[in-house]
Amino acid sequence: MNDLRVALLLTAALALGGCDVTTSANASRGGANVPQSSNTAFNSLIGSKIGASLDDQDRELAYDAQIDALENGAPGAPVPWRNPQSGRHGNIVAGPAYDIRGATCRGYSHTVAIGGDLRTTRGTACRKPDGNWVAAG
Repeated sequence: MNDLRVALLLTAALALGGCDVTTSANASRGGANVPQSSNTAFNSLIGSKIGASLDDQDRELAYDAQIDALENGAPGAPVPWRNPQSGRHGNIVAGPAYDIRGATCRGYSHTVAIGGDLRTTRGTACRKPDGNWVAAG
């Protein structure tokens, strides 16, 4: 039974770990001044294509939720964010944590609603020794 559980967790991590961006047809630190380093970190996790469609406050809210999902999110449980000013919102679903050469890593998917379209990016993030999460691969 334990072997089956481990196999399922690895399968989920691999499924969430693919690095792609898809689009469907329908689909906080207080303040909109997001430091450039946060924008860069966010774009590495969500991708510049989706990041370019968000304003500074969207990026801040989405980045905070992304980090919360990676740090604290239960595997498979969505961590939502919403910007009432722009109407944009999203969910991050992190997979189980696993170790790669001493680094804690998690697969994730981040779905964002922009103007009625849902855009999803999937990737893997690993925590660096300084505590920051970075996109793997």
